[in-house]
Amino acid sequence: MPGSLHNWYSLSWLDMLAERQSVLSGRIELKRLARLRDMLHAHDGSVTVNLRFGKRDGAWVIVNLECEATLALLCQRCLEPMLHTVAARVELGLVESASMASRLPEDYEPVVLEGDRLMPARLIEDELIVSLPLMPKHAHTSECGSLVRRRDESTGEAWTLDCAPPTSH
Repeated sequence: MPGSLHNWYSLSWLDMLAERQSVLSGRIELKRLARLRDMLHAHDGSVTVNLRFGKRDGAWVIVNLECEATLALLCQRCLEPMLHTVAARVELGLVESASMASRLPEDYEPVVLEGDRLMPARLIEDELIVSLPLMPKHAHTSECGSLVRRRDESTGEAWTLDCAPPTSH
């Protein structure tokens, strides 16, 4: 059904999806994910998603989330755009409260429902946000923009960030 990734699902609906082993899939435009959008250099493109619902031990609603996206970030070394590919697969267990999370089988990452309901698009957005590197940068300075390349050419050596404190003599 169109827009199903942006609908709120109540606990009873989630339980029914799990009983039927339903799959929700589709694409979400990155520009529709407001929290993530603010972290990106550009928000063109989309994320491809599959959510497979099921039950564990007859009681737990579980979701196997798979998502793929290419995100445009700003390299912190050269301050130019770079692409970050996300291909995530996560097994989640839906719980009604944080206190229930400790009873969830260990193989599942707990997701606490918001007011006994879930919007898949928010869950996917959360997964994309946690996949972002703390300090995005190109893997090699040779991939960086002109500022870093000019600096490398003038010194004849690659630029590295040295985070170690200076030594005193």
